[in-house]
Amino acid sequence: MEKTACLIVDVQQSVVAALPDGGEELTEKLSRLITWCRQQMVPLVYVRHDDGEDRISEIDSRIKPKESEIVIDKSYPSAFLETDLESWCSEQGITQLIVAGMMTEFCIDATIKSAFERGYQVLVLQGCCATVDNEYLTAQQTEEFFEKRIWQGRYAQIFSLESLLSQPVKK
Repeated sequence: MEKTACLIVDVQQSVVAALPDGGEELTEKLSRLITWCRQQMVPLVYVRHDDGEDRISEIDSRIKPKESEIVIDKSYPSAFLETDLESWCSEQGITQLIVAGMMTEFCIDATIKSAFERGYQVLVLQGCCATVDNEYLTAQQTEEFFEKRIWQGRYAQIFSLESLLSQPVKK
């Protein structure tokens, strides 16, 4: 039986503000996911990127973690590299991860592949990952990225948010 946790990766004010709509669509979907996780007692782990300059942008206030929820700071694209995430997952018996958040082609991609390499079953929700315009991908191409099923059947299973919200999680 799978025990699930949800990773909310790099949904920090400084990055979300750069989205075309200021992050409204992403944070609305993440709020729905977070509410479901809390109702289903799925642990939430918020991951923040530390750029190494002694200033970590705070998690967007629209999806602010509760005091009891875990916040992990990372210095690399993968949420696993040189963090306590893997040991926490092991202690909790986590075998399945829902991954959502910012920078589809960087931190989300690295975290998904790192989770896969560590033997986790990974679920990714369409519309719950985003990016800002850059040399690799634009904010508008994120859904196209999913449509090409970059991870599907290799590193993760892709689901719609609605399909996840309609099903109870295995505990």
